[in-house]
Amino acid sequence: MSKKINNEENSKSTIISSLYLSAKYLGMGWIIITPVVIFTFGGKFLDNLLNLGYFMTLMGLMIGLFIGIISTVRILKS
Repeated sequence: MSKKINNEENSKSTIISSLYLSAKYLGMGWIIITPVVIFTFGGKFLDNLLNLGYFMTLMGLMIGLFIGIISTVRILKS
């Protein structure tokens, strides 16, 4: 009887930990995408304002990727 209860507790904790990990990895996608989109649109706005071609858009894309990658590495380390 006690084995049955122990197995049920283990399966519940496994399900909870799986849900936590899936939420963590789904959240990482948002952490990568958000700065990329914000900095790219900011660069596009500056390009239109200053007539620089696509220079600031590319710089915004690179900065957004850099920030997204650093944030992801920090989350994976913790």
